[in-house]
Amino acid sequence: MRVYNDLIVEKIVAKHLTAKDKACRVIFVILAVLAILLVNFIPLLFGVFYLFLLTVSLSFGIGYLCYIMVSGIVKEYEYSVVNDEFTVDVISGKKRRAHLFSGSIREFDMIAKLKDEMHPVSEFEKGALRAYCASGVNKEEEWYIAAKMGTQKVLVIFEPDERFLGAFYRYNPRNTMYRPTSRPKTKKEA
Repeated sequence: MRVYNDLIVEKIVAKHLTAKDKACRVIFVILAVLAILLVNFIPLLFGVFYLFLLTVSLSFGIGYLCYIMVSGIVKEYEYSVVNDEFTVDVISGKKRRAHLFSGSIREFDMIAKLKDEMHPVSEFEKGALRAYCASGVNKEEEWYIAAKMGTQKVLVIFEPDERFLGAFYRYNPRNTMYRPTSRPKTKKEA
């Protein structure tokens, strides 16, 4: 009998909409309404009523474009750990998925809290690409990963839970600034 000890952990974090995001949504809707009014008003102004079918189809096109732009502002980040591979994907508008980061946990240079005074993030920020993949609501729960993708240094800021931190500790205990508080249960205790 073969026993598989694969580790699979997933989590989705919704990005909190900032005031800038909300203002962009309102501006997109206002511009779409103005464009629709303009497209429909110009033929009526010049008395060209036979273009009404064209203006109605343009109005639907403008409305659909506005819908795509407004829904694209909503973002979610999906974290996943499969064995020792950590990946981050961004989902825009609950439809489009883009791969942001992936790497082996064993090769990470540091995994620590963002506000950790013993291991400040400033040591790794110089010359690194920065990916902010957190909701933005609870700054105290944000962690960072300093790693390399090829020759480029990368700094990923995210919001893990205990399952992710346990997985990071399992595969890279030296560079993970997290220590499990309880020991795993044995088969007799379970």
